[in-house]
Amino acid sequence: MNPAALAEKVRAAAVEVLADRGLDSTVLPETVILRRPQNPAHGDFATTLPLQLGDRVGVPAPQLARWLAGALTEGDEIDSAEAAGPGFVNLRLTKAALAGVVADIEAAGRGYAARPHVPGAWQEVDPDLRKRRIWDNPVFTVQYAHARICRVVENSVKFGMDPAGADLGLMTHEREDTVIRVLGEFDEIAADRVARYLERLADALHRWYDTPECRILPKGDEEVAAVHLARLRLSCAVRQVLANGLETLGVSAPERM
Repeated sequence: MNPAALAEKVRAAAVEVLADRGLDSTVLPETVILRRPQNPAHGDFATTLPLQLGDRVGVPAPQLARWLAGALTEGDEIDSAEAAGPGFVNLRLTKAALAGVVADIEAAGRGYAARPHVPGAWQEVDPDLRKRRIWDNPVFTVQYAHARICRVVENSVKFGMDPAGADLGLMTHEREDTVIRVLGEFDEIAADRVARYLERLADALHRWYDTPECRILPKGDEEVAAVHLARLRLSCAVRQVLANGLETLGVSAPERM
């Protein structure tokens, strides 16, 4: 589920909440604003809609937040909705809803979240550092993430692996969840923040890749399992987003390093 679709779902739930209580739903804004909490523990998205509406409909914002959270937990694709603070609702999506971003990336390919070229990326990085293949060099970190995944996809051919349609719900490790959640942010990122975003995605990828429990390809004589295909499918989506982001920045996306 993309943010625009989620915003529509939140608005529809708010219309229902107000109408059921005889309150004026015409005060609702045409577009509901969703933000990603800085702390992932607070969910995938948050809205301040109850805080905006409380005074207009004559209901305390915290109460309105509780009503809205209750309505949202009854729908599909939302795993949990919690009222918080003076009138916030924190939302956590189901794994299936989060995985929908992978299908969007697969369908759009190079056109996914396409943006105009953004010149001058990583210009603040010391020129000598940019030439070095070390983790302190953010350009290397991102390019190496792309090359690393390209090598995985290339090696998967030896196993005859076809990840098309693999069940992403089979991945249960928290680092896999992190990769999927970061992937879902790409189409929301402002053009001038793409470099920082790619650094976060690369970091999530490297941490996942280096986790023994999350091995993407079979090892030795191990048979290809459904979870291997799921991880390979996610890897392909990461590779595409890294390539798209680097293209936006006018930086090469090497397949080997």
